[in-house]
Amino acid sequence: MISFPVIIPVKTFDLAKRRLSGILQPPERAALARTMLIDVLNVVASAVLPSNVIVVTSSPEASGIAKSAGTQVLQEAASSDLNSAIEAAARHVIVQDAGGFLMLPADVPEVTIAVLHQALVALDQNGSLVLAPAISDGGTNLLACRPPHAIRPEFGAGSFAKHLAAAERSGLTCHVLNSPELGRDIDSPEDLARFLDRRTSTLTDRLLRDLRRDLERDLGLERDLGLERDLGVATRPVPPGLATAYETQLLSGGNLSEERREYIR
Repeated sequence: MISFPVIIPVKTFDLAKRRLSGILQPPERAALARTMLIDVLNVVASAVLPSNVIVVTSSPEASGIAKSAGTQVLQEAASSDLNSAIEAAARHVIVQDAGGFLMLPADVPEVTIAVLHQALVALDQNGSLVLAPAISDGGTNLLACRPPHAIRPEFGAGSFAKHLAAAERSGLTCHVLNSPELGRDIDSPEDLARFLDRRTSTLTDRLLRDLRRDLERDLGLERDLGLERDLGVATRPVPPGLATAYETQLLSGGNLSEERREYIR
């Protein structure tokens, strides 16, 4: 199987998903970020050797999750922007004499082994760039580059168009993966509502439905309200220990990860 290092940048969990702050409180947003990372790692570690995965983070919690999955950790001194994290990882893979790399965000829990293999096959040609656009905001949800220094990452608003332009300027062969699984990240309340509508067999889906059930029980809402399309109201009581209890089950039990692996095979 063709293989290149897979880079996964991860913010500290307490800084993640701030665009969801109107509907999820800080412990819930942190739990969501952790669970999405575990979903992504489960898939990536089944597509390539775990030792060929590099998690770039300044978070001790994210480092612990990555090491438990058998992946490398590139420790940042402090949380940096996404472009700086990817550039640091690209320098790291050059030192390791890797011919290229694939960058995947930690918030695409629907990613599949098949689409990762497709990206790696496309990267087999030297002088190649592989991109997957984000469906909702013109961003980039996968960037694979060979050689690793061929372009500078330009993540941010409209990054997909910027990466396409950079490939053209550099004379790279650009492959675009129009993959729904890669295109769907979870950044906004609308993203979250659409994600739950699809009822995926992911740990992220299970966590969010646990949060919804607890909300409905505590506020006495009818179960068929279905998050009012955006998980409910902005101010509400947070069930004590819900996120922590779920994470403990997720990280120490092992059964959920195994179930997820069975699903994606």
